[in-house]
Amino acid sequence: MRLPGAKVAWRASVIAAAILVGTGSYTFWFARGYSYLLDDPEVCINCHIMRDNYHSWDRSSHQEITCNDCHVPHTLVAKWLTKAENGFHHSVAFTFGPPEVIHARPRTRRLIQRNCLYCHGEMVMLVRGTEEWRDRFCFDCHRGVGHAY
Repeated sequence: MRLPGAKVAWRASVIAAAILVGTGSYTFWFARGYSYLLDDPEVCINCHIMRDNYHSWDRSSHQEITCNDCHVPHTLVAKWLTKAENGFHHSVAFTFGPPEVIHARPRTRRLIQRNCLYCHGEMVMLVRGTEEWRDRFCFDCHRGVGHAY
């Protein structure tokens, strides 16, 4: 025997789920969330505060590589986990307003360093092995390489 309120509660749950899925899908489409699944550098300018970074990359010596080549890991699982984490942080920024100044988190700085060495490791091996340079990031000195500012 069914309780009379169970049918109403079930319908209300279905309607609430449909509203949630519909609103989430619309927001994902409107905010171009799907674009984060791609390697297109223009994704970065979905957020207006990234326009200067995008345009400086477009004039840099690294304009032939994508943002993901430097900013996400190169292994499949780690790449998608990082994209998911960054997507969460970007969603929060889109919703509540971006910070006035963007700073790479410590994990992101280490990731960018690993990606510098992924491409340029052999070339800088002798320098990186010295005590003076061992704990420095490549972009401490070469900040204008990926972004020409």
